[in-house]
Amino acid sequence: MDRRETWLAVAEGLLSQPTAPLLEELPAAAVLAFAEARPGLSTGRDAAGNVVVRYEGEGADLERPLVLVAHLDHPGFAVRDVAGDTATLEFRGGLAAADAVPGSPVQFFRPGCADAIGHGELVAAEAHERRLKGATARVVEGAAEPGGFAMWRFPGFAVDDDRISGRVCDDLLGAAVVLCALDELARRRPAGTAVWGLFTRAEEIGFLGALEAIRLRTVPPRSRVLSLECSKALADAPQGGGVIVRVGDRTSIFDPGLTAALVRAAGEVAGADPAFRWQRKLMDGGTCEASVFCACGYQASGLALPLGNYHNGLDRGPGIGPEHVRVDDYVAGVRLATELARSPHLLDGGDEPPAWLRRHQDRARAELGAGAPAPPAAEKV
Repeated sequence: MDRRETWLAVAEGLLSQPTAPLLEELPAAAVLAFAEARPGLSTGRDAAGNVVVRYEGEGADLERPLVLVAHLDHPGFAVRDVAGDTATLEFRGGLAAADAVPGSPVQFFRPGCADAIGHGELVAAEAHERRLKGATARVVEGAAEPGGFAMWRFPGFAVDDDRISGRVCDDLLGAAVVLCALDELARRRPAGTAVWGLFTRAEEIGFLGALEAIRLRTVPPRSRVLSLECSKALADAPQGGGVIVRVGDRTSIFDPGLTAALVRAAGEVAGADPAFRWQRKLMDGGTCEASVFCACGYQASGLALPLGNYHNGLDRGPGIGPEHVRVDDYVAGVRLATELARSPHLLDGGDEPPAWLRRHQDRARAELGAGAPAPPAAEKV
């Protein structure tokens, strides 16, 4: 099996797990099982239930790891009450209420069980400021249970027309990129690099897992943090254009030093393979965990996979559909994350001016003829 097929198998294993905010146990268990089967990786969970997977090569600075972050939840319904064949649902996450059209198909799950216990269809949606907040659904077959959850009824994983599609790509596909990069490190065993995967909970309802990971010091304060997300494809950040080096999101601009390291890593991959595609874009369709880490004082940046049918809302809605990501964009994401993870020199290579700036500096001196020496640099305070 070539690496591309291996990486797709990792994606299938994660996307097949049903999930919702605060109900992430199944993908969490899949991440732990994947890592525990690989010598060279260690695992744990913090007090908030976030999963941590560590690769720590010989001689690495263990106080300053590169932390690859992805979240394990996806917008979905909590089942509040069931009366006869009618289920009352609370929606957790962000979706326009107009997309939740009557008749939209749903599946019902019991926590900790990957197989659906029933399915049904939406009867009516409840909105607050045009966002979906709840719904009622009719149980068509099987059952729904209070304390359980519901997702839109689509296959967990499929590949068709060079697209990965399923009921959830955001962000289990980002989590798959992290697992693939850690798997590559475990296979190659590079020295001098410490890379962690942080798989967070409840991102879709306010970054709860990331905030607790910061408060609990799950992530060391000197870490370099890289958020790996599926982000809504934009006109100038299209699907098929490659993995996106994300300079910022709707809320903030990310750390320029870490973003520059990603650009250097992309250059390394493209230099070895001219077919490799990547983009450098501001993805302002939403806010990701990199903004949370930046706001809390971490050096943080992001990678994104261009996503279709963001949060299951049809690109040409209203309506509901499976999310989808181009296979080549996903593979490019794995390659770029792996290149940065196994090349710690790229993270520390930003002290010298880049080549383009040096060229302009040389021309400025030549064209403007300023012969006086530059004044001494100001002391840092």
